[in-house]
Amino acid sequence: MTRQILALFASSFLTVAMSIPSVAREADGVIESIDQERAELRLSDGQVYHLPPDFDYDAIAKGMTVVVIYDAADERPMLHAI
Repeated sequence: MTRQILALFASSFLTVAMSIPSVAREADGVIESIDQERAELRLSDGQVYHLPPDFDYDAIAKGMTVVVIYDAADERPMLHAI
């Protein structure tokens, strides 16, 4: 019985761990600009993050301090969460 519980716990942990992007990173700063046409967000450090197609632009504004979670696998950092 103990082995079955341990196996269930291990498989649950692995399932959750595999759902998290492996190269996700975190950054913080102040929003310097928002370009809806290009779907880009620029922070005060100069870094540009590309926004997903279904992004809610009403949730952010220039001058806000934010923490962003992004995928750094490609040349263009893609924002996952803000």
